[in-house]
Amino acid sequence: MIHKSQEKGFTLLEVLFALTIFTIGMLGVMSSLFAVIKSNQTSRNFTIGVKLAQNKIDDLRQTARTNYSGITTSSESDLSETESPGSGIFDRDVSVDTYTSPNYKVVTVIVTWSDIRNRSVQIPTIIAE
Repeated sequence: MIHKSQEKGFTLLEVLFALTIFTIGMLGVMSSLFAVIKSNQTSRNFTIGVKLAQNKIDDLRQTARTNYSGITTSSESDLSETESPGSGIFDRDVSVDTYTSPNYKVVTVIVTWSDIRNRSVQIPTIIAE
């Protein structure tokens, strides 16, 4: 009697080899996923930084309409996305240089924060009297 091995299926070695290849592929996908998540967070923080700087410039322009001399150098720290102090990672500094003839001020708003490394956004503007 001749026994032919015609069993269908995979050997243990084939299954282990396939799992190894699958695992290596998944590690590559996971590392790419983590890089994308970090990049998205960095982009989000840049967007928030620009928004915080622009909001301050808008506030200073509004102040200039009624109290031009009220535009002064200031500093705020630990701001959140909603500009709440003490609950975030953003610092906002305003520097003001005053010029005469004609009367105007050069206002520079710098928002800094630290995520993977130290980052900042700087927006200068001119506000005339």
